Parts: sequence; C-alpha cells; structure tokens
Amino acid sequence: MTHNDLVAFYAPRLDALDDPALLLDDDGAVLYANKPARLLCGAGRDAGPGTETQRETPDMSAPVGPTPAHGWRHEEVPPAPQGGAPVRESRTRITLPDGAGIRQISWTCVAVPVPGTRKDEDGDEGRDTRGGRGVAPDVAKGAGRGMAEGAGGIAGTAVVTDADTDSENDRSKGAGKIADGSAQAVAPPRIVHLAWGRLRTTEGGQEMGFTILPNGVIQAVSPALCAICGYTQDELVGRSAREFYFTSTARKRIVSQLIKRTEVENGEVTLRRKDGSPLTLWYTAESIRDAAGRMVAYSGYFQERPFAFSSKLASDFSRVVDALPGLAWVCGRDLRIAAVNDAYLAAYGRTRDEVMGRTEYDFLPPELARYPVEAALKVFDEKRELEHPAVPHLLDPSVWYRVIRRPIFDDNRQEVIGLLGIAQDISAKVVQENAFIEQLHTHQGDVVVVTDDQGRILRRSRQTLTPAIFGRQEPYDAYTLDMGPVLDLLHEGDLPAVRQALLRAMREHREQHFECRIRNLSGSYSTVHSRLVYNDTIYGEPRVYVVARDVSGEVGLRQAPMVLERLKDAAGARTDRELALFLNVSAASISNARKNGRVPPDWLIDAGLRTGRSIDWLVKGVTLA
Repeated sequence: MTHNDLVAFYAPRLDALDDPALLLDDDGAVLYANKPARLLCGAGRDAGPGTETQRETPDMSAPVGPTPAHGWRHEEVPPAPQGGAPVRESRTRITLPDGAGIRQISWTCVAVPVPGTRKDEDGDEGRDTRGGRGVAPDVAKGAGRGMAEGAGGIAGTAVVTDADTDSENDRSKGAGKIADGSAQAVAPPRIVHLAWGRLRTTEGGQEMGFTILPNGVIQAVSPALCAICGYTQDELVGRSAREFYFTSTARKRIVSQLIKRTEVENGEVTLRRKDGSPLTLWYTAESIRDAAGRMVAYSGYFQERPFAFSSKLASDFSRVVDALPGLAWVCGRDLRIAAVNDAYLAAYGRTRDEVMGRTEYDFLPPELARYPVEAALKVFDEKRELEHPAVPHLLDPSVWYRVIRRPIFDDNRQEVIGLLGIAQDISAKVVQENAFIEQLHTHQGDVVVVTDDQGRILRRSRQTLTPAIFGRQEPYDAYTLDMGPVLDLLHEGDLPAVRQALLRAMREHREQHFECRIRNLSGSYSTVHSRLVYNDTIYGEPRVYVVARDVSGEVGLRQAPMVLERLKDAAGARTDRELALFLNVSAASISNARKNGRVPPDWLIDAGLRTGRSIDWLVKGVTLA
C-alpha cells in the first residue's frame, strides 16, 4: 500500500474525531492531520490537508523525516511506541497559532501494521525493524481492538482491504496526494501510527489564551484576551501577571491550586481591565513541566459566561432590602447590583435605572469604586461575612458607616452566588470616638489602635509608627483594614504578657502598661511602649484603645552601662569609685550592677532628687514632653 492509500483510508475516520488526530508513517512523519489538528497549528478553517499552513509544510511526495508537516513540528508530534509495545502514552507541547503561547496535549499513539508488506531479509513477515519502532502484526491488531473505543474505532480498522482503498480514491484526491499516484519512488510503509490527543480547549486553541512563566511574567497572550481587557499584546507580554489580578489573594489562590493539583478547570477569577474596572471570567489552566518534572509555564484560557442567578437574587431580596434600615443592597457574583433600597440610592445620588444591573465602577469614580469591589471579592473568595466597623462614605467623608457584607449561598449551600450589604450610619459616634482618641495622645508620635473585646483591630489613628506597622496612610484605608487580631502583629515571646494585660484591662477596666515587640512592614520588630485603656460608653460595647509609642531607640540607652554613665554625669563623677561615694554604696556594688545588667531604682531616685535631673533622662536618656 502507498502513502496515498493509507491517507485515503484513514482521513475520513480521523476527521470524524472532535479531538486532534494524526496519521504517522513508520518514521514518525505526519501523513495526515485532521481538521482540529490543522487548526491548532495554524491552518485555515477551510484548509484541506494539502493546503499550506502558517508554518512551512514539507513536500510529502517522498518519505519525510523530522520536519514540519501539516503545520506540525517534529517536537510537537507524539513519539511512536518503541520496544515492541503497541501503545504509547505521551505529552507534547505545541505553540498556539493565535499568539497565546504554549499548550500541552496528552497523546495516545497506536502502532498499526500495514497488510501486504513483503518479507524482509530475515524472513519476518509484516515486521518493521527500522529504528526499533516496529511491532508484530498480531500485537498491533490487539492494540487496535483495545483502543477502538477511545479513538472512535480508528485503530480497530488496522486491516485495510483493497475494496476499502478503492472506495476512498476520491477522498485521496480531495485531501491532496502525498505521491503523484505512481508511488514509484516511495517504499510502502510496513507500520503506521495513529495518534489522537486530548487538549483542554473550547474553540480549538482560539480562546482567550495565556501562557505565564513560573516567575509570574506573562510570556504570551491571545488577541481575544487583550481585546476584552483593553490592552495591546505589547502592554501585557513581559509584565508580571500579578498586576492584572483585581486582588492579590486571587493570584495566590490560583498558583497554589496549580502547584497542588497541576490543573484547574472551571475556576473563577476577577481581572483588572486597563480602565481599572473588574472583569469576572472563568478559567481553565494547567502547569506544564519538562521531562525532569520542572515547571516550565502555566498555560490555559479564560471564558465569559452569563451569570445565572441575577433574576433569582432580584426576586428573593428586593423586598428584603426595602425592609432593612440604613443602606441595603444585593450584588451577584458578577459584581452587578441586583437589588437596592431607597436609602442606598439617596446616599449615592442615583436613580434605580442608573444602579440596577451595574457594578460600582459604573456609577462611582474608579479610584473609589475599587474599595467596595475588593470587599465583595473577599466575601466571595473566603465565603464568610466581612465587617467594616467604621468606614467613611465614598462620596462624603464626613459620613461614617458600619458596613456588613454577608455571603448569599446557592440552594445547596455550597457556592456563594452573591452578597447582602448593610450600612448603618454611625457618624455621631465616630465624632465622639475621635475626640476620645485625641485625649489619649499624651506624647508626640503616639499611635492609637482600637480593638474589640476579642482583640480584633477596628480602627487606628492617622498617626503611624516608623517603620510603619500598617503601611502608608490613605484617606479610605479603613476599607482595607482587615479585622485581624492585634496579637498577630506581636513577637511570640511577648504574647503571654500581652494576653494577660488585655484580660486585666477587660476585667478590671483599669489602664495597663507594658512593653512589647511588634512586627513592622520591613520584616523586623519595633519595641513599643503600650498603654491599654478600656471604654464601653461610646458604642455601648466594650472596646480597648491601645496607645503605642515606639521606644526602639531607647532600648540601648536603658542598658545598665549607659544608665551608670548618666548617673556619673549627673553626680559629676569621673570614676565608678566617685559614683559609689556619691550614692553612699561600695565600689563593688557599682561593678555588680554593670555585670548583672540592673541598676537599683533607689539609685535613680536618689540621684534625681539630689541633682534635679529627670528620672526619664536617667533611665532612658531622653526627656519626655
């Protein structure tokens, strides 16, 4: 049988498959690629197997080696079975034609003997011994029967009859001849290989595809994805992918899933368009590794899907939000408003038509809309209620709200389909609390952090420590202040003492003083002096106000050798002996104080009273205002 005969027989069977499929000769060269395979490698949608593709196609009139055929490069073609095995499973990487980078294909390749081949010199009939790729006819037939289900019965047709060949002559001509019909220069193959692949795709590799390197840099992105996000390819390729997630937690979650499971199907993520607005998409992605198991890239594609629960949310919650006090609204997982009450519309100065079915980005300034959007995404991602104890109104900072966002689950209580938001005006209480916080500032540089009875951070004053604990102060940073426990910021060695101080403040309603180490944004720890003040009169609920002052610079000054030097300075003494005479103690006592790292308080009080020097200066080297 000639190459043309084989193509004529197998072409219609390969074309019946929805997945990419290839017919390979005994040297592994591509004889025929079905339509899905041609589209993957850049062939036109209506192109036949004989037409040119975007990649160079070799002359198929003679046996071919590892050169491109039907757009398929040698490294993209699955390897044939070896060592007498009838079947080989493998994976190869291909470069997508739309510029979206690389994608991985899982292949099944079956060796099929060709009938009518002559005996070789050793008398083995039907066995191909070239390159170690051949298998015995009976083995290949068995493989064909075993794989027939998975490949649509292709391999099961391994025995090709002359009648079958004659009936497909017209097909051979339409598909483009591999030889000129005479086959005079082409030796008939003794074994062919059928390969069919499984590729994660919805549109034959023409989706909103992407390829991201392990370091997070975008290697390739399709024009379709660029268009929907408002970028050009040059604006995306080479930049870090983290810049285009709407929240950093989404990126961490996706990368963690890919490392753990190697692939994610039907995941959800919200990207940031060029204009700053959110774009919620579904994604399918996989981690691509080399032969040694090293990560090469993350590859996949995005899809747009209609949100199916908008009408359900509107019908279920329209009356609910109307009955709630204060501002109330419901938005879907797609971030679009499904229900609002009149108080919400009045607060933002909008009509119902201007709000319903839209996101906050459609009726708020973009630089402000990101705060409620990020809060909503946090609820969706973590599937839990999110409370902001005190946040300013986005359009009028003099108005303050307590905002609660509660997740709305589907009927099975499995997936979050939206959220219910409630905002209560607390402006008068905030004014009262601000006045109380100002009274707590006894020294310049004091920072006040407000916690509830569980130690969760509710608010903080505008002042900040250096290095900063919470980051750069922003006008609306109350929206980004997570209600995390204040204890999470402390050095583990200080936790027992701080816990005891908090409990005493709550139980006894008395001020507590202590020093502790707190983690700053530079990754190191600052030593702060803390004062705990209990108050439950403003909101009618217990709150603890933590007044913190950075004393890191004083730690070294409070060491015993430094304190003794200041005592000498105050007493006018030049030596330890002279200081001992001044304090009426032995010279050995001075030496022991330096050695043990502790200066008796009586010495400090005595020196302060006799010299007029401040106790603060003697102990810390500074005089507090």
